[in-house]
Amino acid sequence: MIPPLSALQAFEAVARRRSIRAFLPTPVERETVLRILDLAARAPSGSNIQPWKVHAIAGEARAALSADLLAAHEAGEPEVPEYPYYPESWREPYLGRRRAVGWALYGSIGIGKGDRQRMARQHGRNWLFFGAPVGLFFCIDRELGKGAWRELGLFLQN
Repeated sequence: MIPPLSALQAFEAVARRRSIRAFLPTPVERETVLRILDLAARAPSGSNIQPWKVHAIAGEARAALSADLLAAHEAGEPEVPEYPYYPESWREPYLGRRRAVGWALYGSIGIGKGDRQRMARQHGRNWLFFGAPVGLFFCIDRELGKGAWRELGLFLQN
């Protein structure tokens, strides 16, 4: 059994959460990945439907997929999303927040505003999983409603 966290430890864990875009290539044991996913599955789920599905990829399979995806990106093949991730038009305060984080991210790695070539190269790192040795794909069934998206988000947060 996992010992309970104090309120301070829980607050600190949430406060220290951050987005990492550079990972060590150190392999991750399958058991570790399964344990993380098992803990994440403790997320609240209305009627316990647990709508998420996870596909993990590592090793040579991950490297081959990354190579194919990066080649398509570099060839200029358009990304065709299944659903719109961003709105068709932006408004405040969302536009300002998006711009601020983008400028901060690119500025932190020496990419200036308007440097489209280096921005595209940085964007290509998405297809390399930013060097992470394991890639995870999270899915839900198309016919499920908006609540399933919320529950997937809770699972991801865990």
